[in-house]
Amino acid sequence: MLKKNNKDRLTLISFVAFTLLALNTQQVQARTWQEIQQSGVLKVGLTEDYAPLSFHAKSGKLEGFAVDMTSALAKSLHLKVQFIKTTWPSLSQDLAADKFDLAAGGVTRTKKRAEQFLLSDPVAKNGKIILSNCHNNKPLSTLKDIDKPSVKVIVNPGGTNQTYVDDHIKNADIILTKNNFANLQGIRDRSADAMITDLIEGNYYQLHEKGVFCVSSKTILAGTSSVKVYMMKKNNSHLLKKVNNWLQGNESSTLAQRWGIAQ
Repeated sequence: MLKKNNKDRLTLISFVAFTLLALNTQQVQARTWQEIQQSGVLKVGLTEDYAPLSFHAKSGKLEGFAVDMTSALAKSLHLKVQFIKTTWPSLSQDLAADKFDLAAGGVTRTKKRAEQFLLSDPVAKNGKIILSNCHNNKPLSTLKDIDKPSVKVIVNPGGTNQTYVDDHIKNADIILTKNNFANLQGIRDRSADAMITDLIEGNYYQLHEKGVFCVSSKTILAGTSSVKVYMMKKNNSHLLKKVNNWLQGNESSTLAQRWGIAQ
C-alpha cells in the first residue's frame, strides 16, 4: 500500500511538473500572427520616456512618432493598438517574455539584438550626439572635451547610451540615473554637464526648450551612425513581413516628415 501511494505521489508530482513546464513554455512563446489577428490587438512595448518617439505630454496623453507610427500600422492591419510600458533595461527581457508583440520607440539596430530577435527595416536614421545646457561654459563639443574628471556625464541604464558611455568615457564623473527623465532634468538644472543621446532626441529638445538644451557636438560622434527599428521575436516572421511592407508605404514617410524624423 505504501509503495502504491509513493508511486501515485511521484506520478502526481511528474504531472504537475510537466504542466508547469508547459505553462512556462506558453508564456514565453510569442503570439502567432493568427493569434494576434484573433485577438484584434497589436501589443506594442514603449518606454514612454523618449521624446519625440514616445513621451507623455503635459496633459498626460501618450504622444510621439512611435505612437503615431504603430497606431497607423495597427490600423492598416485591422487591429487596435495596445501600448505596454517597458524600460530600457527590461525591454529585451519583456519582449522575450511575450509581454508585447513588438518593441518600438527608439530601438537601435545592434548586432546583439539582431542575434536575439527579428529586426525590421529602418524606421529612422540616427547617431549619438552630446547634449548639454546652453549656459554651460565648459567646452563640450567632442568626446575628448567631456572625458575629463571635471566633467559630469549623466546617463540612464540599459540602452545604447549607457553602452557608449561605458565603452568611451573613462575619466569623467559618471552619474547613473534611474531613467531618461532624470537625465534631462540633470541637464536642465545643471547638476550634470553633458549627456550622450540620440540625434533624434537632441534635436527635439533643442527645438522645444530653446536656450536650455543645446546639441554641443557639431556632428554625430564617430562610429555611431545607426538606425532605429522595430523588434519582434524570432518566430514572428509573418508579423515582420507585415511591418516591413507597411514601412515601405507613404504613410510612414508622411508621419516621419510631420515629426521631423529622417528616414
